[in-house]
Amino acid sequence: MPAYAVISSYAGKTIDHRDYPARCRRLSEAELLYTIADARESLAAWPDSPNAGRYQDEIYSAAAELERRRRGGGRDRSPAAVSSAVREAAAAELVAMLED
Repeated sequence: MPAYAVISSYAGKTIDHRDYPARCRRLSEAELLYTIADARESLAAWPDSPNAGRYQDEIYSAAAELERRRRGGGRDRSPAAVSSAVREAAAAELVAMLED
């Protein structure tokens, strides 16, 4: 795989698309939900941020991991596998957890 497809750089910060999904696998469900909510809040507050792409990558990876767990650990990581409905559900679950 070419290097440009593996590592993305945003305002001097990088995200390695090989290692980040592995990092997400080590996080608890609550941590994944928090990552999604935090990144979404950052995007909402400053959508033109130099880090906007990184936040979107974090949302995608965390939501993909949640979806992978819900499917029982399958390996389908296509963009179609992680729908906006999953992202919305993850954010709603975090809000419900914080309200309890």
